[in-house]
Amino acid sequence: MDALATWIERVLAVALLVGISLNVINVIGRYLAGFALNGVDEIEIYILIWIAFLGAALVTWRGGHLRMDVLILACPSSVRWLVGWFEMAVMLVVSAFVAWQSFKYVERIYALGAVSDIAHIPTWIPHSAIAVSFAAIVLIVLLRGLQRIAGSGQEPADKATERAGS
Repeated sequence: MDALATWIERVLAVALLVGISLNVINVIGRYLAGFALNGVDEIEIYILIWIAFLGAALVTWRGGHLRMDVLILACPSSVRWLVGWFEMAVMLVVSAFVAWQSFKYVERIYALGAVSDIAHIPTWIPHSAIAVSFAAIVLIVLLRGLQRIAGSGQEPADKATERAGS
């Protein structure tokens, strides 16, 4: 899974470079060559949407999300254990709800054949980023829960704490 996460990070980095390149080409064309590429702004926004939402799934996998854990770290391990399960349950429910609602929305706009105004990109493509990313977060949370049950590995929060301490 770490190899897949690294591969996705690289794809997102390339996507960011593509978006920046499109922007630079459009600026040079507009101000120096007298032409503008239609739809580039939409494409850049859609790239950033995918980067943001897939990035959220990657952060979830790496356990690198922001936490306000000063208080919880001072608690006994049994309380930390309970809070960890509560966090996972809340994340699972919220992520599953968002994934499901997003999937239903993508299904509707796909059926309508909606496209963006300028680039004529099917709008289900950028909207799919939310469904795909939150579905991935659901899978990650389920996997982390199974790891906790099996007793293998560390908690994502513990990994983040170790990284901050080293």
